[in-house]
Amino acid sequence: MEYVEVDGSQGEGGGQILRTAVAFSAIQGRAVRVDRIRAGRDVPGLKRQHVSTLRILAQVFGGELTGAREGSSAVTFVPGDRRLQSLSLDMGTAASITLVLQAVVPAVALTHSRLRLSLVGGTDVPWSPTFDYFERVVQETYKTVGIKFSMSAERRGYYPRGGGRVTTTIEPCTSLSPLNLISGGAVPDVSLVSRSGKLPEHVAERQLSAARAVIEKSGIRVASSELSEVESDSPGSSILAYHLAAARFLGSDGLGAKGKPAEEVGRGAAERFVTAVKSGAAIDANLADMLLPILSLAPGPSSVAVPSVTSHLQSGLELAGQFTGCKWTVEEREGNVVVGIHPKGGG
Repeated sequence: MEYVEVDGSQGEGGGQILRTAVAFSAIQGRAVRVDRIRAGRDVPGLKRQHVSTLRILAQVFGGELTGAREGSSAVTFVPGDRRLQSLSLDMGTAASITLVLQAVVPAVALTHSRLRLSLVGGTDVPWSPTFDYFERVVQETYKTVGIKFSMSAERRGYYPRGGGRVTTTIEPCTSLSPLNLISGGAVPDVSLVSRSGKLPEHVAERQLSAARAVIEKSGIRVASSELSEVESDSPGSSILAYHLAAARFLGSDGLGAKGKPAEEVGRGAAERFVTAVKSGAAIDANLADMLLPILSLAPGPSSVAVPSVTSHLQSGLELAGQFTGCKWTVEEREGNVVVGIHPKGGG
């Protein structure tokens, strides 16, 4: 059997390479072997959310999977022909639900499949998008290119106990559309969402107040704000600043941590949002990391203004080229760059 051979230590050498590789494998029906997984990290090899992603895709697609255990440095995945329509999995502890969805959503949608997925794990945990960012920003942006999914959180999961409960319904993508967003347009209004669980009510309020102060000082209007106390097994908090429009999709989230003042959490998210706005980019850097490699599967070229080409994005685009034969270009502009995705045979 011929495998697509992927070096898991390339570029930034993180789990993003594995998630992108197995998603492309499932979408294209091609066997993949990934070795040297997270080789440069302090604790190399697979972590819990990586194992969960692999097992979910293997179950959904009826695939053959080897090496999928915590600490493993190499895996192979051979997608099959089966398509499950419903699956539930308790990942244990606070393994990131949103990182699992990064791979599962496009893999399911772009194989014209439908899946109702129930996961128990971490909804708002370090080194991954918060639930609100994924639901509010990723979901809406993906919809513009034809990838549709909905999600709801019955309970939030913070580090270290997790216990968050999320149900996601992924719809078949009938047509993946190219994306052409090269101008950020006017300075947008912003919406704020601040949440906390098992913490005093003032924590979410202080996060929100600090974020609002930074944003309004920059000359951006806060159009709406939302405060809520959520059910959770561990104490935790999060904040999201976001703007969605026909030509601009920007989000910036922040996560509370023990010993970290709520004001610092709010200011950090707001400052990152303001920086993205002032760059003139059409989508934020985290969204670009997730979305742009997928656009290599569209029938025509895409051009998208992003704040910068991160190591995550470069690794993702190189991997997309390995699977699809696409080419990509970078045009430096004042404050941002325009990334062009040119699918093989798609213009």
